[in-house]
Amino acid sequence: MNPALSQHLATLGLGRVPFPPTPDAEAWFQTPSLERELVETAHCLRTRAGFVLLTGEVGTGKSTFLRRLLQVLDADGMVVSLVFNTFLQGGDLLAAVLRDFGLAPQGNPAADIEALNRFLVQRWQAHTPCVLVIDDAQNLTFESLELLRLLTNLETGQEKLLQIVLAGQPELRETLDQPRIRQLTSRICKHVRLSPMDAGQAQRYVDFRLAVAGAAGRIRLDDTGAAALHAASDGNARRIHLIMDRCLYGLYHAPEGRRVIGASLVRRAAAESGAHPVRRAAPRRGWAVAASLGLALGAGMIGLALHSPVPQAEAAEPRISTPPATMPAAADTAAVAASASGWERCLQRLAGRPTHLQQVDAGLAARITARGDVCLREEAGHWTAAWSAPIAAQDFLPLAGRDDLVRGLQSTLLRHGDYDGQLDGLYGPRMHAAIARFQQRNGLSATGSPDPATLLLLDTLAASPDAATPHTATRHDAHGNG
Repeated sequence: MNPALSQHLATLGLGRVPFPPTPDAEAWFQTPSLERELVETAHCLRTRAGFVLLTGEVGTGKSTFLRRLLQVLDADGMVVSLVFNTFLQGGDLLAAVLRDFGLAPQGNPAADIEALNRFLVQRWQAHTPCVLVIDDAQNLTFESLELLRLLTNLETGQEKLLQIVLAGQPELRETLDQPRIRQLTSRICKHVRLSPMDAGQAQRYVDFRLAVAGAAGRIRLDDTGAAALHAASDGNARRIHLIMDRCLYGLYHAPEGRRVIGASLVRRAAAESGAHPVRRAAPRRGWAVAASLGLALGAGMIGLALHSPVPQAEAAEPRISTPPATMPAAADTAAVAASASGWERCLQRLAGRPTHLQQVDAGLAARITARGDVCLREEAGHWTAAWSAPIAAQDFLPLAGRDDLVRGLQSTLLRHGDYDGQLDGLYGPRMHAAIARFQQRNGLSATGSPDPATLLLLDTLAASPDAATPHTATRHDAHGNG
């Protein structure tokens, strides 16, 4: 890290750049919908189902999604070739793929494809899936897309030897809709669409990134600043990074205790950074997948300092509290209040690991309050939980091959009366029904899928059977305030 940047961070009391100009999967801001997309994508690749398409506007988090996906694939032992220079076309693109798989190109397309086929067969015999990931795929020519179609023809009797992930801007979808490459398009098994964040999610995202950077409540985006930020960025993660990076310069000379980012500073930062929303004629899709990821590929922490006065926050500080051990009447719901810095300190301890952040009801909050690895915050009667998953949802998908974890899941469900089968380590219809029963009984969305919140509660019950019902939860001091 350069000295000027180090000094800037030290002055603000930060340990890392909160809004970097590059994809940052280490400060992964997780949402249930984004996790679901990641799990399903990994499942498609793990089971050799076909190829995956990832699309989103510039700055919505495609590269960070890919980095997180690569972490998952690497943990699964898959062999991955990553191509990010899509201006390579035809034979040059094929040569780049071979080199990334550790093969020496021969300079002859037919010989190169044969060499790749031999390599893929060897990996298939070793039960190791191979994945080709291409970023900025909207730059691929029809010639290159035809090459990819040929590569998808490399197969055994029933399985594709090479799994492909294409990531690009929305025009990639338009290109793939052309009739001349319909054979390639017909093999898409999963389409992930990344969209901008809504206003509430954008504010939580900023709070999260400041916390994991070490702000510990010393730097805060108030409600007026959050509204101005969403208006200026339209929920686009890259523009959020640009604006917030400039805002931090505006706080450089502000004394501690006055480092609150309000609407005035946000608007000035947006004007000086040139980060303005790009309005499209087509209606915006919802935030279902949401680009709640740590990325921004725009200008980094360089430029002119903003010296405008920093307005004080008008909104009250949120509470970091222990959830009620039972579900009392409204008059009896006083929780143990704590400073906002506890939430930030707790999130800091999760830094460097994929972190789930989602709203939970008071019942679930009461059951997980005894865990030391979960951050809880109560604000205006709403509970937010953050945790680094002890087990991952993709481990329990059908055909995932994690018999030991599935068997443990079955054991916990059996002990609590939701599963009535044998502990065979198989994830099938019976397990799906058991999870749905467990979710319905515990106030979770009864999808039958092992989402992060369900797995967190199951892991809690497995470690502490006494946590099975809300009235058995023990009241503790506020999370993250030790």
